[in-house]
Amino acid sequence: MRLKTFLAVAGLVAGGALVASAPVAAAATPDGVVQSPQVDKLTQSQSEKFWTPERLRSARPVAQDVPKVAAQPQAANPVLTPGGDQFGNAQVARPYTSDFKARVTGKVFFVNPRDGLTYVCSGSVINSTGKSVVATAAHCVFQGGAGQSIWSSNFIFIPSYDNNSRPLGTWNAATFWIPTTYFNHGNDGFTHEDDVASVAISAQGANKITNVVGGLGWVSNNSGTINGWDTHGYPQEMYGGQNQLHCIGNGRDAGGFNGDTYLFTNNCVAFGGHSGGPVINASNQLLAVTSGSDRSTNSFYARAASNTWIPVLNAAQAAGF
Repeated sequence: MRLKTFLAVAGLVAGGALVASAPVAAAATPDGVVQSPQVDKLTQSQSEKFWTPERLRSARPVAQDVPKVAAQPQAANPVLTPGGDQFGNAQVARPYTSDFKARVTGKVFFVNPRDGLTYVCSGSVINSTGKSVVATAAHCVFQGGAGQSIWSSNFIFIPSYDNNSRPLGTWNAATFWIPTTYFNHGNDGFTHEDDVASVAISAQGANKITNVVGGLGWVSNNSGTINGWDTHGYPQEMYGGQNQLHCIGNGRDAGGFNGDTYLFTNNCVAFGGHSGGPVINASNQLLAVTSGSDRSTNSFYARAASNTWIPVLNAAQAAGF
């Protein structure tokens, strides 16, 4: 099952942009995690200067490994989201800051050092001991092939992003963790069930992101049928990326590349820009992150599983985040 990865891309970075050089990856740790070096090369003011409203708005998705004839997305079946469109997606009510799930969900922007292009994903703030972790997809932070040491740079997270508005600020990444299995097969253009990452977020003075925004709990070892969850994100493909959308779905296991399982649904169709967005249960806990869709069987989510998510979260917490 070969699935398209959701990377979203904007235009070429303008000359003189503050793009950090591609760092060398840290060695894999015994617990199955690979950490990037410290990636926070920009000050807060530099980051906000680089990510102008024009750069934020001009981002658009490009799927990796694009087929010669693009697959047309099938409609969700059935649509469970109140007010949902044919793909199951509905706009989140504004202001996003007034609803917990919408508040902790945000938009990710970064530069891929391989090509100098700016990209976009989704993510969410997670509870951690250091109150400084964002969850997203591994393909949003790791840009190398198998074992290549290429990581996203100029990475920012904007919680409750709303049509270029940053109601809860702009937050820089300090470092990333991904599963060793993901590092070993690389960002190869396909979705994988280990497509998870923890992002350490730099504090702004005495302010830590979870204290400002709030944070999701998380559930490990979830498997099988899970009904009534809610996924959030910022799809740019089809929807323009300026609004936060959500979708209610029921899920079940679907086989993966590495022997684990995806959380699969035919109630929601994910699009470019959805990547890394949270799948949230009724207890405001993270079940999975959006990984991709092959359009014929709708959407796949990388579960918060014990052998993937728990190691990357524990690594972030052990580092003080």
